[in-house]
Amino acid sequence: MSYRKIPPTLRNYLIPQHVLDQTREFLRDRGEHGVEGVVLWLGEIVDDETGAVLAAYVPEQIGRRSELGVSVEVTAEGLTRLISDLPAGVFVLVRVHSHPTDAYHSDLDDDNMLISHPNAISIVVPDYARDSIALARCSINELRHGQGWVELDPAEVSNRFRVTT
Repeated sequence: MSYRKIPPTLRNYLIPQHVLDQTREFLRDRGEHGVEGVVLWLGEIVDDETGAVLAAYVPEQIGRRSELGVSVEVTAEGLTRLISDLPAGVFVLVRVHSHPTDAYHSDLDDDNMLISHPNAISIVVPDYARDSIALARCSINELRHGQGWVELDPAEVSNRFRVTT
């Protein structure tokens, strides 16, 4: 079955270890420059409940640092390029970005969505990804209708996200 959009029932994710490694490499590099980074995980729909991540995609972005803190923004051109380059049947399944210290979904993260499909996933990696990305140490948030971004508990993360080799 070929999907034209992400089904609202998508809950489970298969993530290759090499995608986690590539994501960490970029986020850690950005962190070494004192700014956050964002990576989008592109993938395909396996069935109504499962998405398979295929690649880490780094859109054009601007990292900002001020006395108020740090942030990252995907440029309009970067977003346009992403949309125009996506092959049929490949979707932005997950947004991943880094924070300098703790992993949590900030108010700015809530507003700067990039993805907004039902049950979209936003992952925040702590400490600028200085260590390997372990999903249990990240803040994994799901966009729920009428509730906004809701952080998944450790049991949900363990049941719904599987890292593959």
